[in-house]
Amino acid sequence: MNLPQFCIKRPVFATVLSLILVVIGIMGYHNIKTRFFPRFEPAKIFITAFYDGASAKLVESTVTTPLEKSISGIEGIDDTYSSSSQGSSFIKVELKPGVNVYDVTNKIRNQIAMAASSLPNTIQPPLVQIGHSDMDLMDIAFSIQGDKLNVLRDYLDRYVTDRIEQVPGISMVSVTGANKYAMRVTLHPGKMTAFNITVDDIRQAITSSNLQLPAGFIKTPTMNFPITAKTELNNATQFGNIVVKNNHGQLVYLKDIATVALGSDTNSKSIIRVNGSRAILLSVYNTDDANPIDASARVRHLLKNIQAQLPPNIHYTITFDQATYMQASITEVYRAIGIAILFVAMIIFLSLGKFRSALIPIVTIPICILATMGLMYFLGFSINIITLLAMVLSIGLVVDDSIVVLENCHRHLEHGMTRLQAAIQGSKEIATPVIAMTLTLAAVYAPIGLIQGPVAHIFESFAFTLAVAVIISGFVALTLSPMMCSKFLSPHSVKQNQFNATIENFFIELTIKYKKILSWVLSHRLKIIAITLFLVFCGFFVISALPKTFLPNEDMGFLVTTLHSESGTNNEFSGIQLNTLNQILSQQKDIQTNVSLSFEQASEDNNNTIFSTLKNYGDRHQSANDIAASVNQSIHQIPGLDAVSFPPSFGGSIHSQIEFYIMAPASYQYLYQVSNAISAALNQYPGLKNVKGNIQFNDQQYNLTVNRALANQLQVPISSIDNTIATLLGGSAVSNFDLNGQTYDVDVQAEPSYLSSVEAMETLTVASSTGKLIPLSNLISVSSSPSQSDRLHYDRLRAAVIGGELTPGYSMGAVVSYLKNALPTLLPDQVKFAFKGQARNIERSSNSMLMIFSLAFVFIYLVLSAQFESFVDPLIILLAVPLSIVGALVSLKLMGGSINLYTVIALVTLVGLIAKHGILITQFANKLQEAGKSAQEALVEAASIRLRPILMTTAAMVFGALPLLLATGASAMSREQVGVVFVSGLLFGTFFSLVLVPIAYSCFAGLKQWKWER
Repeated sequence: MNLPQFCIKRPVFATVLSLILVVIGIMGYHNIKTRFFPRFEPAKIFITAFYDGASAKLVESTVTTPLEKSISGIEGIDDTYSSSSQGSSFIKVELKPGVNVYDVTNKIRNQIAMAASSLPNTIQPPLVQIGHSDMDLMDIAFSIQGDKLNVLRDYLDRYVTDRIEQVPGISMVSVTGANKYAMRVTLHPGKMTAFNITVDDIRQAITSSNLQLPAGFIKTPTMNFPITAKTELNNATQFGNIVVKNNHGQLVYLKDIATVALGSDTNSKSIIRVNGSRAILLSVYNTDDANPIDASARVRHLLKNIQAQLPPNIHYTITFDQATYMQASITEVYRAIGIAILFVAMIIFLSLGKFRSALIPIVTIPICILATMGLMYFLGFSINIITLLAMVLSIGLVVDDSIVVLENCHRHLEHGMTRLQAAIQGSKEIATPVIAMTLTLAAVYAPIGLIQGPVAHIFESFAFTLAVAVIISGFVALTLSPMMCSKFLSPHSVKQNQFNATIENFFIELTIKYKKILSWVLSHRLKIIAITLFLVFCGFFVISALPKTFLPNEDMGFLVTTLHSESGTNNEFSGIQLNTLNQILSQQKDIQTNVSLSFEQASEDNNNTIFSTLKNYGDRHQSANDIAASVNQSIHQIPGLDAVSFPPSFGGSIHSQIEFYIMAPASYQYLYQVSNAISAALNQYPGLKNVKGNIQFNDQQYNLTVNRALANQLQVPISSIDNTIATLLGGSAVSNFDLNGQTYDVDVQAEPSYLSSVEAMETLTVASSTGKLIPLSNLISVSSSPSQSDRLHYDRLRAAVIGGELTPGYSMGAVVSYLKNALPTLLPDQVKFAFKGQARNIERSSNSMLMIFSLAFVFIYLVLSAQFESFVDPLIILLAVPLSIVGALVSLKLMGGSINLYTVIALVTLVGLIAKHGILITQFANKLQEAGKSAQEALVEAASIRLRPILMTTAAMVFGALPLLLATGASAMSREQVGVVFVSGLLFGTFFSLVLVPIAYSCFAGLKQWKWER
């Protein structure tokens, strides 16, 4: 007794099996996590170190390079990237897939601790933390009446920032637009010379006068009383009254030689404006393993609580939130699932004409969807945009097997059998094809287990979700569906109503016409084969013209407008240009908020930028691409305005649309020359524009050379010269103080007039060992040279970044392909290159996608060969697949789509679906031949009998994917392209299956007849 027959005779058992699946599904659904996208980016670790007053060159040589060397031998590290800038070093470590990020983080901390002796003594301990996402999750702008930004910054540091960082899933909060409080001690070198006071005198006086020490206890027989010594200083007056020196009874106070005031901890400036008004921006970053949607919801909930506690003059607005786009995308897919269920149910009812019969395949939908959710949870998957897409497509697939079982049982019922007999006989005949179809579709995804990398993680989510749904549907089709057929099918004796009769007559007439067409096709096999080969040949030309991207260019609801300023450009000039850009952007009615960010020093990572948040999808009339095109048109009409506006892609850069590193064991001057040469060459390529490198030697660097012999003769220690220059010119935090429970730095630096020119700098003095003040100009010589503000490394090699914008009409994939071929010929031998961002994803995924697609054919062929015990039958079954793919890609080209991760997923799935049609025809024709019929008779009868279930399953799958084809709103481009591939591929594939499979079967008839005769 086989499984279907057992379930027919044990209906309660069959029902319980399905109910168990439903219970598992409900449990899984309530516990499964929700994300926007499967995790595919490598785990990251960030190392940050600060070296106050040090130039980028000094930071590179004394901090970044030793740190990189100390961690270079740690196993599990894939790539390292670093940036050395004035006063700070930043290293990003990317790990290999599957490596435990916590273990590597601890190893890095240990190695850095061991290398501490090789770092400068004054450097702050490097901070090692597990990395966050490259793009901020959300931006929150705070404003205060009267533009008291320092007061606002202090309030945010005390009551807001830390609370947001404590939210689960949040890694860090970056604050831009105002600096922290600091006690600014602005020295007057002229007065210092007059009082014969050195920098060391001042540092020592501040340190010794500002102490926070425990004073002990007074103990009595019954109680202990703590003693607090008020030795710390808390305000500018107290610091100004510090005695720096006693000149023969004359006390010299700090206020006599310096201006002491509460100010900012740095002189560098960054300005945030929201719709033209000054503000402070909190950029919130989520951890790599967090669910961004949940993290955003928690932050929003916290902000509502904070809002009730805010002073009346402080207000906030959320200017950007990735989760808004993510949640809208997921909501759209949920809506597509609901519509797909309605469409599929409707098409099943229209195809069968009877509600009782339609109920049999329809009931499999909720069972399979819920059970799939449960197994997804136990397999460790999440609900995300990829798994939900698989769910949408599965709705049309999960009913296939039940439809095939139902149709076969219904056919036997029409021949006069009872419901029980028809259910037993029909399910027995169709059990093998159902198993074959289920295994075939599952086999399509087997190659995914053979590859690694980001593509594998994304494919796994889709493939295993769909494969689980199909396997469950096959199980339900062999257990619940036969049982329901034995109970719900209307007996043949029941009179049909007019609607039933119309449906039946339609399929009868269609079958008669198909037999005639099939007879004509079989008599003109050579012509059909020639036409097929011609269509495939032409199709490959169309396919080669399809653009290739990693992900479709989605409308994420915001724009980035970057103003390219020369390094060293001040805020005043940048402000004028940013105001011009703001005026252009404010004319766009579909833009809701403009947030401008300007820096005093422009570099590769901090070009002046405006982030524009667009109105909700239903409230605007233009797409992000259309708005960006309009903005760029206005920008080009203003002479001297070097800016570009574009909608960033998911996972892409906000600086340029395409970027790559060049690296070599050479100087930055050499990389600068190579970068300029490459940029000039690539600007001649029609697919790129505005190509430029990040290295710009526009900063003026002054090099001080100490006359060591004279310094020794005058008894001036080199350390004293270095300390004096570093403190007066670079600034130094010499102590700290408490302000209302918060600790801030005490910063010492010369007054601005001594920082404005070399001549003023040379008037400074330095103390000798005897206490005599020596003019600095006597001990040093000054020369100038150009320098860059950022020094990049890639895998410990000096590097530069070259970026550009894509020319309209050129895809990211086409440009990446061109660069892969062109750069090796353009670059000198010692210079290597590596793609960055979205371009890197395309490069790394292209080979994986091709491998998955190729292996899908191989695996499905091998599985079919094993199932049919033949190497010929799989060729017959798979013959329609190439034409189905050609038809899908031609349709994709006509609608302006691209070959990307989503469309490749759809194409791989299409291979298995089209093969199902061939299985139905071939398997039944084989049985008829085994029964003694000729190949021609068996083929015609098998094809005509299987016509109805093939058309019904195709209609169910097409209508199930129709909501994707008609997608609107967030992530519409991705869903639409999957829908185009799926719907057009199924329609082409079904047509060619009904024509080419019979032709192939008849062509191999002689070989197959020899097999039967043996």
